[in-house]
Amino acid sequence: MGQKIIDDIEVGTIKGLQVIHKYLFQNIIDFAGKIRKVNLYKGNFRFASLLFLNDNLRIIKKMPENTFEGIIEKYTEMNVAHPFREDSGRATRIWLDLILKKT
Repeated sequence: MGQKIIDDIEVGTIKGLQVIHKYLFQNIIDFAGKIRKVNLYKGNFRFASLLFLNDNLRIIKKMPENTFEGIIEKYTEMNVAHPFREDSGRATRIWLDLILKKT
């Protein structure tokens, strides 16, 4: 990522995660940076139901980031939410890295 983009990201927010996802995948998928509108499964695991996704994202947004344990819990919840149709994990790992660097 370019330094300008990293400097402008709202660290730890859904908006910031959307910016990361869009930057990474805008030339590959047309829904880059957009919150998914479908239910997702990976094997036998179901990510957060679309019915509750926006509520889950609001809860995750409010989770504290002032301890290592809190940051990991927030990251884990975001991973389960899996907000994008594709490549949520890749974008979320960068998002986590930025949160950790902020603290």
